[in-house]
Amino acid sequence: MGISMIALSEAQKSVVYAAIGNAMQVLASAGSGKTRVLTERVRYILEQTRKDCVIALTFTNKAADEMRQRLDDTEDVEDRAWVSTIHAVAQRVLEQYGHTIGLPDELHIYERDQDRMEVFLQSLRDHGVDIDEYLQVEDTKERRNRERIMQRYMDVFSTIKRELVTTEDEVSNLYPSDAERIWRIYQDYQAALLDSGGIDFDDILIRAYEVLQSQEWVG
Repeated sequence: MGISMIALSEAQKSVVYAAIGNAMQVLASAGSGKTRVLTERVRYILEQTRKDCVIALTFTNKAADEMRQRLDDTEDVEDRAWVSTIHAVAQRVLEQYGHTIGLPDELHIYERDQDRMEVFLQSLRDHGVDIDEYLQVEDTKERRNRERIMQRYMDVFSTIKRELVTTEDEVSNLYPSDAERIWRIYQDYQAALLDSGGIDFDDILIRAYEVLQSQEWVG
């Protein structure tokens, strides 16, 4: 099915048929057809060029699968279009080039919250914190409260990574009253991840960015 067979509004056509090579930002509400329009944009680029390739990045597997299905009938699409989630692309970068920034060759990625938490708890044990005694209190309400406290630490770690924080001074901008302690515990957690031969899901984009920034020849 080519673009001529798909009904597009005038606003959508302005995106699909825009001049190739110019940057665009498309803003639209949920359910307005962004995925379809961007898919047809990819199709248009492939049909209007002969050698150019396209990389289309999404945040969800569902959107990536939908784009692949819509492009399935486009000539040479498998050779000329790479449709994937941004995390999958970043993970491939790490698998091939992660060793250039000191990551293990056989890199394990901790995606499950339970696995990430266990690495965190182990990092506390390794630094003399009797975390098992702290969490194994008999009072059910208090135990849940302490488990929530530990989860908040994990949430803080995710925030640090999403904000690309790399120094204690930058942590103080986010958590001014407790920056030193948070940074120390965070560093211990990161070291525990690497000691176990892995990184967590939040690290994927950060580490891939580090590879691309430090190794200009990658890509």
